[in-house]
Amino acid sequence: MTTLTFALDDIDHLQESAQVEFKLAGGRDGTGQLPEDMWETYSAFANTLGGEIILGVREEKGEFTIEGIINPMPMLSEIWEILNDTTKVSHNILAPTDVQIIEIASKKLIRLHIPAVDKRLRPIYIGKDPFSGSYFRVGDADMRASHEQVKQMRQRSGIDLSLAKPS
Repeated sequence: MTTLTFALDDIDHLQESAQVEFKLAGGRDGTGQLPEDMWETYSAFANTLGGEIILGVREEKGEFTIEGIINPMPMLSEIWEILNDTTKVSHNILAPTDVQIIEIASKKLIRLHIPAVDKRLRPIYIGKDPFSGSYFRVGDADMRASHEQVKQMRQRSGIDLSLAKPS
């Protein structure tokens, strides 16, 4: 039997991987702000194996520390607003239980569980154009999908490519 471990099970040895991404989400004043590049990770996880985005963790020279988010509620509202705006994200694939405020070491973090989506729904992309807003995960990095990779995802999903414009 295999056991699944959660990204924060061992806080002394935090690390990113193909299915874990940490973001500080501190904002300019330190009270919390959604990182813009979080949505690239959302797309990448959805189009690959799925994963966890943890907001409130600082990375410095490959070391991760839990900083927390002072007031996470406005960020939760913003996450749902963006997820439900098809001009910003092609599909909201998250259930209410996939976005949580968690507390570790007396600090509040936001955890997003991003499932891998069925091939028929791919690509999940940010913005209005799948050819410029689709990502996939390679190791611990989000990579922009090439025009050809997006075409392949769309063909697998059954989308009529005659309607797609090249970029």
